[in-house]
Amino acid sequence: MATILETGNHIAQNGDGRMRRKTAKRFVEEVKKAFTGEAPWKPTTFPNTAEILEWIDDFPDLAGRNKAPLKSEGTSFGDMSIIQEFHKSCNLFQMSEVFIWSLDSDLQNYHQRGK
Repeated sequence: MATILETGNHIAQNGDGRMRRKTAKRFVEEVKKAFTGEAPWKPTTFPNTAEILEWIDDFPDLAGRNKAPLKSEGTSFGDMSIIQEFHKSCNLFQMSEVFIWSLDSDLQNYHQRGK
């Protein structure tokens, strides 16, 4: 779900209004397909309160530490929730390929090939 939220944020922040609207319409179509089972991927659920409380205390350290040697930025809360969902999915689907579909090179490194 965090990826959907992040993508929606990026769409709203880039290009002129007409391009944002056109891209937002395509985005809505694809998200609806995912929720109705028509897309080749499906969204995960939003984490519940108990899940967030399990890992939220790690956020200050991750935000304060550079996430890569050549990047002067920490891990965002959105990225942190995506990474947590990746680990949860790997545990649930140990025999399956699980990866974070993202243009962010840091997130692309999260990939379970399956057993």
